[in-house]
Amino acid sequence: MSRREDRIARNEVLFREVNERVKDLTPSEGGIEFICECGYEECIERVVLTSEEYERVRSDPVEFFVKPGHEIPDVEEVVEAHDRYLLVRKHVAERDIARQTDPRA
Repeated sequence: MSRREDRIARNEVLFREVNERVKDLTPSEGGIEFICECGYEECIERVVLTSEEYERVRSDPVEFFVKPGHEIPDVEEVVEAHDRYLLVRKHVAERDIARQTDPRA
């Protein structure tokens, strides 16, 4: 894995950790505004997910949600496309970082 790919993976992990805190602090009725979990350092976009959608994404530590257009093919593949977000899965090289840093492990 290149330094760039490692940095992208670690950025996404950081956003996942922040979103875990958002989930813990936000009432679960209706949609919850989360931070896009893309690998772009400057991204501050928001993604609205229901609690059920969020939990579905979190059920697999190598999956993340990003705004449409924020996917990075070098490190992930789109596995589902929704109107508000894309579900992306890390490539094999980046999966170890995602698993090792899973806040729910």
